[in-house]
Amino acid sequence: MKFSVSCLLEYYVPAPLTFLVNVRAHEGYGQRCLSENLDLPPGLDHRMQTCAATGTRFDRLHAYTPGNYQFRYSAEVEVSLHRFAAGGLYDAGPEVFDTSVFPYLYPSRYCQSDRFEHLVLDLFGYATDAESRVRAVVDWLCTHLTYVSGSTNVGTSAVDSMVDRIGVCRDYAHLGIAFCRAMNIPARYFTGYAHYIQPPDFHACFETWIGGRWLLWDPTGLSSPDGLVRIGSGRDASDCSICTSFGAITLLRQEVYCNAADPNYRKMEHHLLQQNSFSLAC
Repeated sequence: MKFSVSCLLEYYVPAPLTFLVNVRAHEGYGQRCLSENLDLPPGLDHRMQTCAATGTRFDRLHAYTPGNYQFRYSAEVEVSLHRFAAGGLYDAGPEVFDTSVFPYLYPSRYCQSDRFEHLVLDLFGYATDAESRVRAVVDWLCTHLTYVSGSTNVGTSAVDSMVDRIGVCRDYAHLGIAFCRAMNIPARYFTGYAHYIQPPDFHACFETWIGGRWLLWDPTGLSSPDGLVRIGSGRDASDCSICTSFGAITLLRQEVYCNAADPNYRKMEHHLLQQNSFSLAC
């Protein structure tokens, strides 16, 4: 499947500073950029860098003078998706995990999985294998959390979401990750472009390591796994924030687009999210 993605971001910078922007489509995990372009205004020092651990591509920008800075990113991306029927993956534990997976078992800044070890036994102890446990987590999040735009902030963690029971996609993902890690299921944060999201915006989901591969889950039910374009992955949102600034910065404008370039593409019904597992090819 092919997608056209783009974003326009405008920031006000009150003083010289460096900031990282994370909007480039990922190269890998069954995804490749057929073409891409980044338009930058004058007055910005620029260098594209790749995280050695995750493969996420960042643009490091330095503004020398105060003012408004606007830039636009666009890309044509091809995504290959493997689809698996429910119950079709083998179960395995930490005794066979690759060392690259272990960081996604530990607590992190926004996903305090060590705070949920007893709770997950009460909520999901009935599930007998990793896949059924994750499905139970997704069902619980869909049922017990309420999606409210603007209800949380950059400091909201999984513990906060558990207490308040409201949030946005980022919060659903953080709580899902924390639950899974508390059950010794490796889980990581996913951020990307999403087809059919209304209003258009960047979107967050989470992935779990089951059966020797990463499976993609969206507990908000707002997107379909076959309509997502990966930007980055990490332990939580702090690893793949859209913008990380080393000083004061203000977002003035944001526009995000993701459209299917394949005329045969059709949106998947949301109920299929509960019936099937999906994985981006690894």
